[in-house]
Amino acid sequence: MLRMVQVNWLSRAAAAVGLLLLSSCGGGGGGSMPTEPGGPTTKTVTVTIADFSFTPKDVTLNPGDSVTWVLAGTDYMHSATAEDGSFNSGFIFTHTGATFTQTFPTGGKTIQYHCMTHWHTNGMEGSIRVGANSPPPAPGY
Repeated sequence: MLRMVQVNWLSRAAAAVGLLLLSSCGGGGGGSMPTEPGGPTTKTVTVTIADFSFTPKDVTLNPGDSVTWVLAGTDYMHSATAEDGSFNSGFIFTHTGATFTQTFPTGGKTIQYHCMTHWHTNGMEGSIRVGANSPPPAPGY
């Protein structure tokens, strides 16, 4: 009986040491863990196109964030076109739910955009401020 108790105790001790060693290894499996937990994440802001307007009209992002324009109405002659030429969706909004996405990697600037069809007649325009130090959109935009 004494021998059985010793073997049982040794088995439990060996198992505990093994678990302790495994838990201190950190997994090792090839470095798939990020080196700095809690690093910056990017976001995507949705801008709805409906009733001859962009909603929200003005968006503020961090560098690396994206905007996705989504057609929510039934008027299919819209675009999202940057004043500075940095993006142009063209007339891809051919059905409700159609989307166009643009990523903005560079901070410190404000991009004003409009709908090529309804800009002058309906004032269909908006702005994207990239970064905290970006200037406000032009007055009246």
